[in-house]
Amino acid sequence: MLRSTARAVLILLVATLAVPAVWATTAVERTESDMIQESALIVTGHCTHLQSQWVGRTLVTLATIQVTEALKGDPGATVTVALPGGVDSNRKIPVAMSYPAAPQIYPQEDVLLFLVPEDLVAGSYSIAGFSQGKLTLATDAQGKKVATQDLSALNLQGRNGSLRRGAAKTIQLDELRQRIRQTPAAGRER
Repeated sequence: MLRSTARAVLILLVATLAVPAVWATTAVERTESDMIQESALIVTGHCTHLQSQWVGRTLVTLATIQVTEALKGDPGATVTVALPGGVDSNRKIPVAMSYPAAPQIYPQEDVLLFLVPEDLVAGSYSIAGFSQGKLTLATDAQGKKVATQDLSALNLQGRNGSLRRGAAKTIQLDELRQRIRQTPAAGRER
């Protein structure tokens, strides 16, 4: 009896370790052109505030982004981005919700965001293409601004149905700006 229980626990443990690969988040792969055309706003900015709040039975985090530059659309001085998940620490027992491979914005982070209007929270936006529409801005060793996109926790489904694991990539911010402005439907002429 003890031996069969130990075997069952071992099988369950092995099966559990294999589950994350099966349950990994999958998103339809978006090209840069798709992202530009789908987005109502494309902005660079700085995260000045994060606040989690309940919307019905869903916990979201609202990120306030101080807009540095509008590459598409006409945002105000700030935009509110609704991110899936968050932490409610105001309860006797804190509650957290998280979504695998969901986009995250960190306090004081500089970002480039592809945004679409969000119905869940009035006046807010969500990130287009799940994590695909969020890039972190930094300065490289040569002093140039770069945009980094990390999709390594995301499975991407191609137009032909193929599935591949996402990867991280870095691009010069000036090059990305130019490509956004040159893509049809990128917004105002500059």
